[in-house]
Amino acid sequence: MLIKCPECGHQVSEKAPVCPTCGVQIAGKITRCQHCGEVYFADEGFCPACHEATTASPITPRPATVPPVMTQQTATQPQQQAQPAATAKPQQATGATENKPDGNNEKKKSKTPIVLSVIFAAIVCGGLFFWYSKVQGEKENDDYEFAMRSTDPEVLQSYLMRYTDAPEAHRDSIEAHLLLIQKGDEEWQNAILSNSRAAIQRYLDSNPNSVHRQEALNRIDSLDWAAVKDTKDMNEVEKYTSAHPDGRYIDDANVLLSKLKSTTVMPEEQEMITGLFRQFFQGINAKDENRMTAAVSMVMDTFLGKSNATSSDVVTFLHKIYKEGIKNMNWHIDTSSIKIEKHEVAEEEFEYTVSFNASQVVEYDNEEQAGKYRISAKVSTDGKISSFDLVKLQ
Repeated sequence: MLIKCPECGHQVSEKAPVCPTCGVQIAGKITRCQHCGEVYFADEGFCPACHEATTASPITPRPATVPPVMTQQTATQPQQQAQPAATAKPQQATGATENKPDGNNEKKKSKTPIVLSVIFAAIVCGGLFFWYSKVQGEKENDDYEFAMRSTDPEVLQSYLMRYTDAPEAHRDSIEAHLLLIQKGDEEWQNAILSNSRAAIQRYLDSNPNSVHRQEALNRIDSLDWAAVKDTKDMNEVEKYTSAHPDGRYIDDANVLLSKLKSTTVMPEEQEMITGLFRQFFQGINAKDENRMTAAVSMVMDTFLGKSNATSSDVVTFLHKIYKEGIKNMNWHIDTSSIKIEKHEVAEEEFEYTVSFNASQVVEYDNEEQAGKYRISAKVSTDGKISSFDLVKLQ
């Protein structure tokens, strides 16, 4: 009778010792459920289809021939007459043995999947170990390169603690790098204790990638600001702002710079004021009314003691000083004596107070007369003389 193999589901004879498809043992190992008729392995204890407990005995192969029915007569026959039947049994058994597969082959077949599984597992484990080792090696190398670029002692110490089995060359390099950093820290402490800008700058020059770099720059910033914060020299403040455009004191420096600009006469301002008074006196020398009046405001605060003077008052002065008998007159400004004070009267608008000495030589027909004068004047925001007075010194 054909049954379904409980292992692979293929059709197999219930007399077969093993399934010819999957090799599982059949004879004496399977049973049929009395409730639903399902065939399954007897050692499972219950039917996998209806889940009833196993009560039926295992299915055993049916004998090839039906033994003869024993009668009372045959039972009483002498033992030698029953002997052929006894000898026939071994023949049947022998026949059954010839159809049964070799036990050694069955064991070999059952062991083959296990061996293959073990080999496959070994290959997988070996591959995983190789991959893990490769990844760890790459990680160590990346951390080594990062540590060698770092100037933080903690980074290097961390590498040495994590990679105790790292290549000796890597560990030696890290340790040497760490010693250099520690030596640099000693230099840093000495520079800080000195509180010297030059010493801190030397430290930075020797250790450009130091972890103390920003702190050193901040210290230099503080020292530079301390040196200029009380200065009256605008050039010194401008040097600070150029050297520390993002310094901590840049706002204070800009305020000081603006204050100094409002009181410091720039070279171009000095040149403008000197040129203005040179034009005024050249107008006198040349008796040029237009040149003189072009140098003064339309309405002056004072001119030779007169308030709210105009250009006509300037022209009157020109004619007054050229007395009868004067052939020539020459005024000369002593530029070395010029003093200028600057005052901010509005935002970016300045007024100037000016004082200087000037010499005068007057030529007559038969003689020359010389005199020296002190001039006090003001220059308005429009770049014109707004006040003018002179006092004869000799």
